[in-house]
Order: sequence, then C-alpha cells, then structure tokens
Amino acid sequence: MGARRNLSKIGSIVLLFFAALILFLAQSAYWVNHTIFNRANFTHIATASLLSESSRDAIATTVVDKSLEHRPLIKKAVGKEAVSLTSGLLGSDLSSQALSALSDRTYAYTTAKDRQDIKFDLTSIKKPLASVVSVAEDNSIHDVSGDKLTSVQGQIPDEITLVKSDSFPNLAGLVSFMLWVGPVLWLSSLMLFGLFVYLGRGAYAKRVYTVGLAVITVAALGILTIPLVPAPIAAAIPIIELRPVVANLTSGFLAPFKTQLYDMLVCALIVLLVFNQRFNILALIKSLEARLNKPIKRKA
Repeated sequence: MGARRNLSKIGSIVLLFFAALILFLAQSAYWVNHTIFNRANFTHIATASLLSESSRDAIATTVVDKSLEHRPLIKKAVGKEAVSLTSGLLGSDLSSQALSALSDRTYAYTTAKDRQDIKFDLTSIKKPLASVVSVAEDNSIHDVSGDKLTSVQGQIPDEITLVKSDSFPNLAGLVSFMLWVGPVLWLSSLMLFGLFVYLGRGAYAKRVYTVGLAVITVAALGILTIPLVPAPIAAAIPIIELRPVVANLTSGFLAPFKTQLYDMLVCALIVLLVFNQRFNILALIKSLEARLNKPIKRKA
C-alpha cells in the first residue's frame, strides 16, 4: 500500500513537471508567433534597439576603427569626435534607410533557412566622416581638397558585418515548428494540469494551490533567467565593439517574453486569491441574491 502511494506521488510529480514544462514551451511559442514572426513587431523592436545610444556608439566605434586603422595619429586626434559624429548620424534621418535595411536583414537571418550575413550599409555616412578625417589631416577645413576627400572616403568601408551567417545555429526550422505547435502546447498543458487536479480530487484544493505554485515558479524562473541570456549571445560576436549591439537586440526581443511571464504571474496570483476566497465570494453572492429577492414591505 505504501509503495503504491509513493508511486502515485512520483507519477503526480512527473505529471506536474511536464505540465509546467509544456506551459513554458507554450509561452515560448506565443512569443515566437507575436514577436519573431510578426514582422511589424520585429521591425519596431529591432529599430528601437539599433537606435539606442549604446548601439549607435558601438557601430560608430567599429566604423571609425576600420576607417582609421592605417591612420593611428589621426585616430588619436579625432577618434572621439569622429565616433560622436558617426553616432549622431546613425540616429538621424540620413541613416533611416540603412537602419530599415538592417532590420530586414536581421528578420531574414532569424526566420530564413538560407541565412546571409547581417551587414550595415555605411554609404550614407561616409562623406561626413571623410570630411572630419580630411580636416584633421590638413588641420584646416580650407585645405581639404576634393581629391583628398574622395581618397579618404574610399578607405571607409561601404558596409560592416555585424553577424556572420554561421555565428549562431540555424534555428529557423525549430522556430517554424514552435509556431505551428503552439495551440497544441497550450491545450496539452491545460489538460495535464487538469488531470493532475482530477487524480488528486480527494484533496482538490491542495492540488489547485500546487498548480498555481507551479505556474508561479515557471514565471519566476523565466523572469530571473532572461537577464542572463544577452551576455552569452553577444559573446559569440568576434568583434568586441559590436557586442553591445547584439546584446541590445537580444534584450529588446526578450522584453515581450518577460512581459508575458509577468502577466502569467499576476494572473496566477489573482486566480489563487479568488480560489482562496471562493466560499466567502459565494456567501456574498447568496447574501446579495437574498436581499434582491426579499419582498418590499409597503406601508398601509
């Protein structure tokens, strides 16, 4: 009898574990559907992340380093000013088309099986940056010739590679699978939680509280783990200066998932609170019904 009871407890624990795991996968599928595969949301998040000051500074630093790698003295003299100028240009309308193209390339990299390098087009900011370098070399803006400006501009790359096509495992197939299997995951999680409560229906209240605790645990673990994800992903980028860009993109795309988990946590707490007060709520409802149905005494 004792062995059978222990086996039943183990089975219940396993059932609860898989229900919680499938719930997390269902939340992930929802996130994939509404964040990764929703192009409007994807573009909005990517653009906002790329326009952040740290991302612009990281891209600007990389551009200036590549442009002045053969001019160490000029880099030392105007490096900070050139980075500041480039960062400002990246946040202006001058680079809006380049940022839009970068968002499209990031979307294709994430969702397509045949991936290409994620590159950033610099043609819109080459001339202003070349002007700064030429002025620094001649020490006077009046001495900057068209030929020298063209020469400096030609040494600035037309584009820089932010992420190589093979920097990360290609998860496009898995992402597509999660998109289609999402409804099945939600239904499976609901059924497993329901089965867990049903098998322990003799103490159903305790089972309901256990389910609520499991949901809260899933949400809490996810919320605590999300801040740890961007750093290792950014570390896979060989160019150190560009790692903040990848970290910002990762944080931006994980933000909606974190919001989902917070919503789930709040909903679970509300449901548990209502369940805990169910008898008081029923008593209140009956009391209100009695008052409403009570005949009104009229004066003679």
